[in-house]
Amino acid sequence: MCCSCDAGTAVFCCKYILVVTTCITNLLCGCALLGVGLWLCFEPSVQQYATASGDLKEYYIAVYVIIGVGGLMMLVGFLGCCGACMENTVLLGMFFTFLLLICVAEVGGGIWCYLNREQLKSIVEKGILSTIREAYQEDNQVIVKAVDNMQQQLKCCGAVGPNDWEDSAYGRLPDSCCRGETEGCTEGISFPITLLTVYNEGCTSALFKMLEDNAVLVAGLAIGIGAVQLLGMLFSLCLCCAIRRADREKSYPL
Repeated sequence: MCCSCDAGTAVFCCKYILVVTTCITNLLCGCALLGVGLWLCFEPSVQQYATASGDLKEYYIAVYVIIGVGGLMMLVGFLGCCGACMENTVLLGMFFTFLLLICVAEVGGGIWCYLNREQLKSIVEKGILSTIREAYQEDNQVIVKAVDNMQQQLKCCGAVGPNDWEDSAYGRLPDSCCRGETEGCTEGISFPITLLTVYNEGCTSALFKMLEDNAVLVAGLAIGIGAVQLLGMLFSLCLCCAIRRADREKSYPL
């Protein structure tokens, strides 16, 4: 380990390991999160899912949190690079503290989402149901397009199933519920619906299934980022120790 070498070698070793493996990685991860947040904020196709899922307030709160975390990670990476290059223990201490807070927030957020996944699913379901009941009115063309795109892309119909449309303002199935969407393909279909020509899976379960299909990728990225952050905390402590040791050796040479 670097800290077991002489002070000068330990400082040199820890400094460049910290900069190359951690600080730059945090800068890149921060840029990536910031980019994802901005993409979620402005990409029309993504906003359609949010619009169809109900109230956009929660969606934008989540997006702003992602943007904020991305900006914070960029700041943390910058602090780490400056602290390491300048051999400044105050900046390195701030780097360690911010990394620790980010790690705690990430772990806490992940645990909360896992423990409350059914509650989150219920919230999304209620939002989609509310949207369906208001959809297909003359003043809601944005919602109509969002619902149609969601049902065709996810191959689903309604929040829980196609029968949700019975209580909607539209009063019948939209054409986007058909497996092969054509104009007027749902005419003459009455409730309750069990036909195989329309999608029978609800959009809530289809949406969460899509998220579960990408869970391994998301988990892998989270573990990778977490490992880099832990290394950053470890090497920042080692560098602080090496800097103080080097200062002592300069003050009290043998």
